[in-house]
Amino acid sequence: MADQSTIVVATNNPGKLKEFALLLPNYKIISQSSLGITPEEELGETFFENSLQKARVANATSGKLSLGDDSGLIVPALNNLPGLRSARYAHECATDEENRLFLKQELEKLELNHAKAYFVCVLVLVKTSADPFPLIATGLLEGSVKTTMTGTNGFGYDPMFYPKGSDLSLGEMGADEKALLSHRGKAIQILKRKIEGFASE
Repeated sequence: MADQSTIVVATNNPGKLKEFALLLPNYKIISQSSLGITPEEELGETFFENSLQKARVANATSGKLSLGDDSGLIVPALNNLPGLRSARYAHECATDEENRLFLKQELEKLELNHAKAYFVCVLVLVKTSADPFPLIATGLLEGSVKTTMTGTNGFGYDPMFYPKGSDLSLGEMGADEKALLSHRGKAIQILKRKIEGFASE
């Protein structure tokens, strides 16, 4: 792949950018906002569609390898919400805290203090905006969400999410520990293998 040293990540979320920089140390990770790229409205009905759209928009402006990331929290007890609306669950311009409080309220309406949940991440890497063979990687983290919030690390729903088999929330884990087991960490490891395989062909 050309220009392998730089990857434009189609996100303005500083927490996600830190994770990508940590997990892709052999690449220079830059945000789309640093290049003045304005994201388009997400119109896809799946994580993949949104991720592909983000990558294409970033590449069309930058001309560099571009990585789209769409991820979210799925809670089966809430009809699989927040899902695609994870970043906008409370309202269109919601903060992380507002989204967490709204999720807490929705669980309490069902008289639940915890519920099974999944974090999902779908990554799409494109060389050009019309790339016919984008590299796709999916990561899944199983666990539960609780109405009690612990920890101040991470972002989004991390203080409410407890990975399966862990007594700690993602919000209580350090960046390195979270990177090893998170949905995004798993997806990035798969993507790295695909990039290496592509480059060796």
